[in-house]
Amino acid sequence: MFNEAIKVIKSRRSVRKYIDKEIPEEVLREIVDCARLAPSGNNRQPWAFLVITDQDKKEKIASLARYGKFIKEAGACIGVFIDESQTSTPLLDAAAATENIILAATALGLGTCWVSSYKRDHSEEVKKMVNCPPDMELVALISVGYYDEMTVGMPKKKELEEVLHWNSF
Repeated sequence: MFNEAIKVIKSRRSVRKYIDKEIPEEVLREIVDCARLAPSGNNRQPWAFLVITDQDKKEKIASLARYGKFIKEAGACIGVFIDESQTSTPLLDAAAATENIILAATALGLGTCWVSSYKRDHSEEVKKMVNCPPDMELVALISVGYYDEMTVGMPKKKELEEVLHWNSF
């Protein structure tokens, strides 16, 4: 019952400190390929993904995103954008794609951290900076990078018994 997918899910952690190591383009492509395969309402696939590796842009995003200062240290930042007019479930669709990015990166030995960006203070400025089409909404920024596993602990999670219920609450 304990397979590779479950190992990846159980080993995932939010990483906010990265080492200076470039991520190969084919690795970033593989991660985004996994994102595009996420489920979406009525299979509308209303998303676009922007991979940012330019250091100046990462630094600018880090300066704008209140809870994303670490983006400047990451090898890449992936923006998840949604065309809200194409779906009745924009946040769900974006969240599914974002989780696929996080799990794919984990499987490939990379760390990530999800920075919520849906209608946040930094969102409009980031959209302008990357020439985002007007029909797209920024939903998430995900830092992606290599990290020193010795410096990243596993956060405390609630025990299964605290969150699992059978047939009723």
